[in-house]
Amino acid sequence: MHLGNMPEKNSDFSPAVKPFNVIQPTEKEFDLFRELILKELGLIWGKEKIYLLHARVHRRLQYHQLQTFQNYYDFLQSEKNRSELQFLYNAVTTTKSGFYREKQHFEFLRSEILPELKERMIRKHLKLRFWSAGCARGEEAFNMAMEAHDFLGTKLISEGGLRILASDVNTEVLDSAVKGNYTTEQISPVPEVLRKRYFVSDSDSDKNNDVLSIRSNIRKLIQFRHFNLMASEYPIATKFQLIFCRNVLYYLDPDRREQLLNKLVDHLDDQGWLVLGITESGYRLNGMQKLAYCVYRKN
Repeated sequence: MHLGNMPEKNSDFSPAVKPFNVIQPTEKEFDLFRELILKELGLIWGKEKIYLLHARVHRRLQYHQLQTFQNYYDFLQSEKNRSELQFLYNAVTTTKSGFYREKQHFEFLRSEILPELKERMIRKHLKLRFWSAGCARGEEAFNMAMEAHDFLGTKLISEGGLRILASDVNTEVLDSAVKGNYTTEQISPVPEVLRKRYFVSDSDSDKNNDVLSIRSNIRKLIQFRHFNLMASEYPIATKFQLIFCRNVLYYLDPDRREQLLNKLVDHLDDQGWLVLGITESGYRLNGMQKLAYCVYRKN
Protein backbone atom coordinates (compact mmCIF):
# COMPACT_ATOMS: atom_id res chain seq x y z
CA MET A 1 0.00 0.00 0.00
CA HIS A 2 1.49 3.29 -1.12
CA LEU A 3 0.68 6.58 0.54
CA GLY A 4 2.69 8.95 -1.60
CA ASN A 5 4.44 11.85 0.12
CA MET A 6 3.19 12.07 3.68
CA PRO A 7 4.11 14.93 5.99
CA GLU A 8 6.39 14.28 8.88
CA LYS A 9 4.34 13.34 11.91
CA ASN A 10 4.32 15.52 14.95
CA SER A 11 2.08 15.96 17.95
CA ASP A 12 -0.15 18.95 18.46
CA PHE A 13 2.12 20.14 21.25
CA SER A 14 5.88 20.05 21.61
CA PRO A 15 6.85 18.44 24.95
CA ALA A 16 8.79 21.59 25.83
CA VAL A 17 5.93 23.98 25.09
CA LYS A 18 3.07 24.69 27.46
CA PRO A 19 -0.26 25.25 25.65
CA PHE A 20 -1.75 28.74 25.90
CA ASN A 21 -5.12 30.21 25.02
CA VAL A 22 -5.53 31.23 21.40
CA ILE A 23 -7.67 34.29 20.70
CA GLN A 24 -10.78 33.67 18.61
CA PRO A 25 -10.29 34.65 14.95
CA THR A 26 -11.63 38.02 13.87
CA GLU A 27 -13.97 38.24 10.89
CA LYS A 28 -11.09 39.51 8.77
CA GLU A 29 -8.90 36.56 9.82
CA PHE A 30 -11.74 34.13 9.17
CA ASP A 31 -12.20 35.55 5.66
CA LEU A 32 -8.50 34.96 4.94
CA PHE A 33 -8.80 31.29 5.90
CA ARG A 34 -12.15 30.89 4.18
CA GLU A 35 -10.57 32.05 0.91
CA LEU A 36 -7.51 29.84 1.46
CA ILE A 37 -9.59 26.75 2.18
CA LEU A 38 -11.77 27.42 -0.86
CA LYS A 39 -8.69 27.80 -3.05
CA GLU A 40 -6.86 24.74 -1.75
CA LEU A 41 -9.69 22.31 -0.97
CA GLY A 42 -12.76 23.67 -2.71
CA LEU A 43 -14.63 23.80 0.61
CA ILE A 44 -17.23 26.49 1.07
CA TRP A 45 -17.56 27.95 4.56
CA GLY A 46 -20.34 30.28 5.61
CA LYS A 47 -19.83 32.92 8.31
CA GLU A 48 -21.19 30.49 10.90
CA LYS A 49 -18.08 28.34 10.45
CA ILE A 50 -15.90 30.81 12.30
CA TYR A 51 -16.23 28.62 15.41
CA LEU A 52 -15.01 25.64 13.40
CA LEU A 53 -11.81 27.40 12.43
CA HIS A 54 -10.92 28.03 16.04
CA ALA A 55 -12.01 24.61 17.29
CA ARG A 56 -10.06 22.63 14.71
CA VAL A 57 -7.02 24.81 14.07
CA HIS A 58 -6.08 26.48 17.37
CA ARG A 59 -3.78 23.60 18.33
CA ARG A 60 -1.61 24.35 15.29
CA LEU A 61 -1.18 27.91 16.55
CA GLN A 62 -0.24 26.58 19.98
CA TYR A 63 2.23 24.16 18.45
CA HIS A 64 4.01 26.97 16.60
CA GLN A 65 3.61 29.45 19.48
CA LEU A 66 1.57 31.86 17.37
CA GLN A 67 -0.78 34.26 19.11
CA THR A 68 -3.30 35.09 16.39
CA PHE A 69 -4.83 33.54 13.29
CA GLN A 70 -3.26 36.35 11.27
CA ASN A 71 0.12 35.15 12.54
CA TYR A 72 -0.73 31.60 11.44
CA TYR A 73 -1.95 32.76 8.04
CA ASP A 74 1.28 34.69 7.48
CA PHE A 75 3.21 31.63 8.61
CA LEU A 76 1.45 29.52 5.97
CA GLN A 77 2.30 32.01 3.23
CA SER A 78 6.04 31.51 3.69
CA GLU A 79 7.47 29.07 1.14
CA LYS A 80 9.57 27.37 3.81
CA ASN A 81 6.40 26.54 5.75
CA ARG A 82 4.37 25.09 2.87
CA SER A 83 4.39 21.64 4.47
CA GLU A 84 2.24 23.09 7.24
CA LEU A 85 -0.64 23.30 4.77
CA GLN A 86 -1.09 19.54 5.10
CA PHE A 87 -1.74 19.91 8.82
CA LEU A 88 -4.33 22.56 8.02
CA TYR A 89 -5.97 20.19 5.52
CA ASN A 90 -6.07 17.46 8.16
CA ALA A 91 -7.65 19.83 10.66
CA VAL A 92 -10.45 21.22 8.50
CA THR A 93 -11.55 18.24 6.38
CA THR A 94 -14.51 16.10 7.41
CA THR A 95 -13.51 12.51 8.13
CA LYS A 96 -16.79 10.79 8.93
CA SER A 97 -17.00 7.29 7.47
CA GLY A 98 -18.27 3.84 8.31
CA PHE A 99 -18.89 0.33 7.07
CA TYR A 100 -22.10 -0.02 5.04
CA ARG A 101 -22.83 3.66 5.28
CA GLU A 102 -25.75 4.21 2.90
CA LYS A 103 -26.10 0.46 2.53
CA GLN A 104 -28.39 0.84 -0.48
CA HIS A 105 -25.25 1.39 -2.53
CA PHE A 106 -23.75 -1.92 -1.50
CA GLU A 107 -27.02 -3.72 -2.16
CA PHE A 108 -27.00 -2.16 -5.63
CA LEU A 109 -23.37 -3.16 -6.07
CA ARG A 110 -24.16 -6.78 -5.27
CA SER A 111 -27.44 -7.07 -7.16
CA GLU A 112 -26.74 -4.97 -10.27
CA ILE A 113 -23.09 -4.11 -10.78
CA LEU A 114 -21.08 -7.16 -9.72
CA PRO A 115 -23.17 -9.71 -11.70
CA GLU A 116 -22.54 -7.83 -14.94
CA LEU A 117 -18.87 -7.32 -14.16
CA LYS A 118 -18.46 -11.00 -13.32
CA GLU A 119 -19.93 -11.98 -16.66
CA ARG A 120 -17.57 -9.58 -18.46
CA MET A 121 -14.58 -10.89 -16.49
CA ILE A 122 -15.38 -14.43 -17.58
CA ARG A 123 -16.25 -13.60 -21.18
CA LYS A 124 -13.77 -10.81 -21.94
CA HIS A 125 -11.08 -11.41 -19.28
CA LEU A 126 -11.80 -7.92 -17.93
CA LYS A 127 -9.58 -6.70 -15.11
CA LEU A 128 -11.53 -4.61 -12.62
CA ARG A 129 -10.40 -1.23 -11.37
CA PHE A 130 -12.39 0.53 -8.62
CA TRP A 131 -11.79 3.87 -6.92
CA SER A 132 -12.89 5.11 -3.49
CA ALA A 133 -12.43 8.88 -3.89
CA GLY A 134 -12.36 10.51 -0.47
CA CYS A 135 -11.84 7.23 1.36
CA ALA A 136 -11.35 8.67 4.88
CA ARG A 137 -10.42 5.85 7.29
CA GLY A 138 -10.81 3.15 4.66
CA GLU A 139 -14.15 1.58 5.51
CA GLU A 140 -15.65 2.30 2.08
CA ALA A 141 -12.68 0.86 0.18
CA PHE A 142 -12.57 -2.25 2.36
CA ASN A 143 -16.33 -2.56 1.95
CA MET A 144 -15.96 -2.56 -1.82
CA ALA A 145 -13.17 -5.12 -1.60
CA MET A 146 -15.08 -7.47 0.71
CA GLU A 147 -18.23 -7.37 -1.41
CA ALA A 148 -16.27 -7.97 -4.61
CA HIS A 149 -14.20 -10.79 -3.11
CA ASP A 150 -17.27 -12.48 -1.66
CA PHE A 151 -19.25 -12.25 -4.91
CA LEU A 152 -16.54 -12.85 -7.51
CA GLY A 153 -14.36 -15.33 -5.65
CA THR A 154 -10.62 -15.61 -5.24
CA LYS A 155 -9.94 -17.08 -8.67
CA LEU A 156 -11.37 -14.17 -10.65
CA ILE A 157 -9.76 -11.39 -8.64
CA SER A 158 -6.33 -12.96 -8.20
CA GLU A 159 -3.31 -11.91 -10.26
CA GLY A 160 -4.56 -8.38 -10.82
CA GLY A 161 -8.17 -9.26 -11.53
CA LEU A 162 -9.23 -6.57 -9.07
CA ARG A 163 -7.39 -3.48 -7.86
CA ILE A 164 -8.91 -0.71 -5.78
CA LEU A 165 -7.53 2.81 -5.47
CA ALA A 166 -8.41 4.61 -2.25
CA SER A 167 -7.47 8.28 -2.04
CA ASP A 168 -7.86 11.17 0.38
CA VAL A 169 -6.31 14.58 0.99
CA ASN A 170 -6.18 13.96 4.76
CA THR A 171 -3.00 12.09 5.70
CA GLU A 172 -4.10 11.30 9.24
CA VAL A 173 -7.08 9.27 8.10
CA LEU A 174 -4.99 7.60 5.39
CA ASP A 175 -2.50 6.48 8.00
CA SER A 176 -5.37 4.94 9.94
CA ALA A 177 -6.79 3.31 6.80
CA VAL A 178 -3.49 1.63 5.92
CA LYS A 179 -3.44 -0.07 9.31
CA GLY A 180 -6.88 -1.54 8.67
CA ASN A 181 -7.75 -1.83 12.37
CA TYR A 182 -11.28 -1.26 13.62
CA THR A 183 -13.15 -1.73 16.88
CA THR A 184 -15.97 -4.21 17.21
CA GLU A 185 -18.36 -1.28 17.41
CA GLN A 186 -17.06 0.13 14.13
CA ILE A 187 -17.51 -3.17 12.29
CA SER A 188 -20.93 -3.92 13.81
CA PRO A 189 -22.73 -2.98 10.54
CA VAL A 190 -20.77 -5.69 8.67
CA PRO A 191 -22.82 -8.90 8.25
CA GLU A 192 -21.62 -11.63 10.58
CA VAL A 193 -20.60 -13.96 7.76
CA LEU A 194 -18.31 -11.27 6.34
CA ARG A 195 -16.94 -10.31 9.76
CA LYS A 196 -15.85 -13.90 10.33
CA ARG A 197 -14.39 -14.20 6.85
CA TYR A 198 -12.52 -10.93 6.52
CA PHE A 199 -11.52 -9.80 10.04
CA VAL A 200 -9.02 -11.24 12.50
CA SER A 201 -7.87 -10.26 15.98
CA ASP A 202 -5.16 -7.62 15.79
CA SER A 203 -1.95 -8.96 17.27
CA ASP A 204 -0.41 -5.47 17.48
CA SER A 205 -3.16 -3.77 19.48
CA ASP A 206 -1.69 -4.32 22.96
CA LYS A 207 -3.89 -7.33 23.53
CA ASN A 208 -6.98 -5.21 23.03
CA ASN A 209 -9.62 -7.77 22.15
CA ASP A 210 -11.93 -4.97 21.02
CA VAL A 211 -9.80 -4.31 17.91
CA LEU A 212 -10.00 -6.42 14.75
CA SER A 213 -7.90 -6.18 11.60
CA ILE A 214 -8.77 -6.62 7.93
CA ARG A 215 -7.32 -9.85 6.56
CA SER A 216 -4.30 -9.54 4.30
CA ASN A 217 -6.07 -10.97 1.24
CA ILE A 218 -8.42 -7.98 1.31
CA ARG A 219 -5.79 -5.40 2.25
CA LYS A 220 -3.57 -6.31 -0.69
CA LEU A 221 -6.37 -5.46 -3.14
CA ILE A 222 -6.21 -1.79 -2.15
CA GLN A 223 -3.67 0.93 -2.86
CA PHE A 224 -4.01 3.93 -0.58
CA ARG A 225 -2.77 7.18 -2.08
CA HIS A 226 -2.59 10.76 -0.95
CA PHE A 227 -3.74 13.43 -3.35
CA ASN A 228 -6.16 16.33 -3.58
CA LEU A 229 -9.32 15.95 -5.66
CA MET A 230 -9.06 19.68 -6.36
CA ALA A 231 -5.75 19.21 -8.20
CA SER A 232 -5.71 20.22 -11.87
CA GLU A 233 -4.54 16.72 -12.82
CA TYR A 234 -4.68 13.39 -11.02
CA PRO A 235 -1.75 10.94 -10.81
CA ILE A 236 -3.91 8.23 -12.37
CA ALA A 237 -3.22 6.41 -15.62
CA THR A 238 -6.20 4.07 -15.72
CA LYS A 239 -9.96 4.04 -16.25
CA PHE A 240 -12.31 2.67 -13.61
CA GLN A 241 -15.37 0.48 -13.93
CA LEU A 242 -16.63 1.80 -10.60
CA ILE A 243 -16.04 5.02 -8.68
CA PHE A 244 -17.47 5.77 -5.26
CA CYS A 245 -17.32 9.49 -4.38
CA ARG A 246 -19.89 9.87 -1.66
CA ASN A 247 -20.59 12.79 0.65
CA VAL A 248 -17.79 14.87 -0.83
CA LEU A 249 -19.72 17.17 -3.18
CA TYR A 250 -21.93 18.37 -0.35
CA TYR A 251 -19.09 20.40 1.15
CA LEU A 252 -17.81 21.93 -2.08
CA ASP A 253 -18.29 25.23 -3.82
CA PRO A 254 -20.74 24.73 -6.74
CA ASP A 255 -18.11 25.45 -9.41
CA ARG A 256 -15.72 22.98 -7.80
CA ARG A 257 -18.48 20.36 -7.69
CA GLU A 258 -18.95 20.63 -11.44
CA GLN A 259 -15.21 20.43 -12.07
CA LEU A 260 -14.86 17.37 -9.85
CA LEU A 261 -17.83 15.59 -11.42
CA ASN A 262 -16.41 16.15 -14.90
CA LYS A 263 -13.05 14.72 -13.83
CA LEU A 264 -14.66 11.67 -12.26
CA VAL A 265 -16.68 11.01 -15.42
CA ASP A 266 -13.48 11.36 -17.49
CA HIS A 267 -11.85 8.66 -15.35
CA LEU A 268 -14.71 6.21 -15.84
CA ASP A 269 -14.45 3.38 -18.33
CA ASP A 270 -17.22 3.05 -20.91
CA GLN A 271 -20.35 1.70 -19.17
CA GLY A 272 -18.73 2.44 -15.80
CA TRP A 273 -20.69 3.41 -12.68
CA LEU A 274 -20.33 6.53 -10.53
CA VAL A 275 -21.82 6.40 -7.04
CA LEU A 276 -22.55 9.64 -5.18
CA GLY A 277 -23.96 10.19 -1.70
CA ILE A 278 -27.68 9.57 -1.23
CA THR A 279 -28.30 13.27 -0.54
CA GLU A 280 -26.14 14.43 -3.47
CA SER A 281 -28.95 14.40 -5.99
CA GLY A 282 -30.05 16.74 -8.74
CA TYR A 283 -26.94 16.60 -10.91
CA ARG A 284 -27.18 16.26 -14.66
CA LEU A 285 -24.01 14.68 -15.95
CA ASN A 286 -23.21 14.72 -19.64
CA GLY A 287 -22.95 11.22 -21.04
CA MET A 288 -24.30 9.66 -17.83
CA GLN A 289 -27.61 7.97 -17.08
CA LYS A 290 -29.02 8.17 -13.56
CA LEU A 291 -30.15 4.79 -12.28
CA ALA A 292 -31.05 4.71 -8.57
CA TYR A 293 -29.81 5.93 -5.18
CA CYS A 294 -27.61 8.57 -6.90
CA VAL A 295 -25.90 5.90 -8.98
CA TYR A 296 -24.99 7.01 -12.51
CA ARG A 297 -23.78 5.01 -15.49
CA LYS A 298 -21.64 6.20 -18.37
CA ASN A 299 -23.34 5.79 -21.74
